[in-house]
Amino acid sequence: MNDKLIQIFFDSSLTSKAEVFQLIAEQANPAKKEELYNLLQNRETVGSTLIAENIVLPHLESEAVLKSQVLFLKFRQEIDWGEQTGPVKLAIAIILKKQEEQAVKVAISQLTRTLADEEYLAELLLAEEPEAFNQLIRRKHE
Repeated sequence: MNDKLIQIFFDSSLTSKAEVFQLIAEQANPAKKEELYNLLQNRETVGSTLIAENIVLPHLESEAVLKSQVLFLKFRQEIDWGEQTGPVKLAIAIILKKQEEQAVKVAISQLTRTLADEEYLAELLLAEEPEAFNQLIRRKHE
């Protein structure tokens, strides 16, 4: 997978869902971060983004997004994601700009298919060193 699409935040000190959404929105477009933050919040009201125990997949698609990317955020401490979801240790955020080129959409869809692999998700949760975490992500998405 294109390395420019993936950003890794290992041992993140974020402590709330709001802080996570702020970081995602900032990465998507600093000038439109409030609008993007609201999109993320609204998406959560539609239904849970929980994809496995302790793992969420917040995502957004908007014309306000500057470039499509996938953020892997592994938290230093569990974050309470709310009553419906519970504690979260890992967020994998998908940020997609509207009218994205097909090659990027294909790369991101291939990545999302790997997230159906429970064993892979468990390995990501168990990785305790940044290098091991990075290698897991890179190996799976080359």
